[in-house]
Amino acid sequence: MKVLVATVGGSEEPVIIAARKIGLDKAILIAGKPASEIFDEPVKNNIDPLEVSGKIKEKLENLGVKVEVVAVNPFNFEECSIRTMEILEMESPNEVSVIVSGGTKIQALAAFYAAFVYGYRIFYVQETKNGSELVEIPLSFAEFDELSKSRKHVLKVLEDGDDAGRIAEKLGISKKTASQYLKELRESGLVEALNGKVKRYRLTFAGRICRLRWG
Repeated sequence: MKVLVATVGGSEEPVIIAARKIGLDKAILIAGKPASEIFDEPVKNNIDPLEVSGKIKEKLENLGVKVEVVAVNPFNFEECSIRTMEILEMESPNEVSVIVSGGTKIQALAAFYAAFVYGYRIFYVQETKNGSELVEIPLSFAEFDELSKSRKHVLKVLEDGDDAGRIAEKLGISKKTASQYLKELRESGLVEALNGKVKRYRLTFAGRICRLRWG
C-alpha cells in the first residue's frame, strides 16, 4: 500500500500535487491546530489547517484514497516529531513517502527528522517557471558513489537541454552508448527528461548534489 504522510498548513496544493505525482492508497495529514487555540493573544490572518485538511480529505476521498487527519501543536517540535514517528511506526509495513512543504517550519522540520530516522523518502513542492513540481530530497549517496566513471562523466558534462547526441559529442562516445547511460541515470533518479519532441535531459536535485560531491 502506498501511503503519503504530509504536513498541512494554509494550502491544499502541496498535498494534491504529491498525490497526483506519487499515486497513493492512503494519506495521513498532519495539521497544525489553529494559532487561536494555542496562544492567548489574538492572531492576525489566523488560518485553520484543520479546515484546509478537511478540503484535501474530501478531494482525495473522491479519488478513492483513504484519508486520516491528525492534529498537532505546530509550534512544538517534540510533539510534532513524536507524533509523526508514531504514525510512521504504524505504517511501517507499507510504502511510505513524507512531504514536508506544508505547515510551520517546526512542523516541516519535525516531519523531515522523523522520516530521516525511519529512512523514508522525503519530498517537497517548489515553484518553477513551468509551475509547481515535486522534488525528492536525497538522503543517501552510497549507491550513487558506486556508479562507473563513464556514468559519472555524463553527469559532469550534462547541461540543461542536452540530448544523447550532444553528450556523445562531448565525451567522444557513440550516441547509442550515451542514450544507454542517460537511461540508467534517469532510472537512478539523477537525470530527468524534459518535455518536447526531442528527448533532452537535465540534472535532478540529487544529480546536482552528486556532481558537486564528485568535483
